[in-house]
Amino acid sequence: MEMETVFRALAERNRLRITLLLEMGPLNVTEIVSVLGLSQSNVSHHLKILLDAGFVQRSGLVNWAFYSKRKGDPLIEELVQTSFNNRSKLSGFQEDMNRLAVCYRQRSETAREFFDSVGEAGWKNLSENLPGNSEYLPFIEKYIGRSELVLEVGSGAGNMIPFLLSFAGKVLAVDSSREMLNSALKLVASRRLDARVDLRLGEAEHLPAQDSTAGSVFMHMVLHHSGNPAEAVKESARVLQPGGTMIIIDLAEHSDSEFRAEQGDLWPGFTRDRIREFINAAGLEVIAEDSFNGGNVVAVAGLKGENQWISR
Repeated sequence: MEMETVFRALAERNRLRITLLLEMGPLNVTEIVSVLGLSQSNVSHHLKILLDAGFVQRSGLVNWAFYSKRKGDPLIEELVQTSFNNRSKLSGFQEDMNRLAVCYRQRSETAREFFDSVGEAGWKNLSENLPGNSEYLPFIEKYIGRSELVLEVGSGAGNMIPFLLSFAGKVLAVDSSREMLNSALKLVASRRLDARVDLRLGEAEHLPAQDSTAGSVFMHMVLHHSGNPAEAVKESARVLQPGGTMIIIDLAEHSDSEFRAEQGDLWPGFTRDRIREFINAAGLEVIAEDSFNGGNVVAVAGLKGENQWISR
């Protein structure tokens, strides 16, 4: 990319605002419009220039597309990093961040309302359309390790809890939906697992657990419902003990808008590269990754080193 094209793209204030926003995580056009207070045509115009200059990348369908920062060009990465390090000098930046926080909260609220509305019976029907877990169970068994406590983020109706208890003395299961937790409570009680299971209401991005308390963290089909997947992984890393393993199982990136609407998904799944980025940004080392169910499921395991510290 020619240097003058790169500098010209970043020189306009609203394009700089968009670039700094996407440093925090992917957004769709509607979200960018709501945060910046610009018209959709204006935002689309700026995104086109940033795309052409190599600052951002676009993924997903026309009616379900999201934009994120692009990596690979040293000049662009250095410019963006320098701009981000000096973001407080941009007039109105804090207001943009405040509106972005509202955007993230709305995402999380949308997911919670969906699960509360479908209830136990509805979710049982919907989950039948998700990829079966038999193919990737061996991956989990190989890398989850044995510990005193496994933290399951986004436990849903609790179907994976008995399996996780095979590898730990106790399971701490967290979900943002009261309806899902009620379903999990029924399952735990029916199998008389009460003494070994702690069910807590909480968000993936704000876990109700102290630092370094879990020997392993399990995130199963939860990131595509998360308001901020990167932050959810960082928060899980905070709770993970040094030497512990985080396992993420999620949908591979897809373009099935009907399936997305049916499942109440916020994201169209993820590539392995994207999940690897989440894990590395959280300070963990990727130790294994694979694809299952005909490429429809991705699995990545990360290890928290003894000397790694994950800040809030």
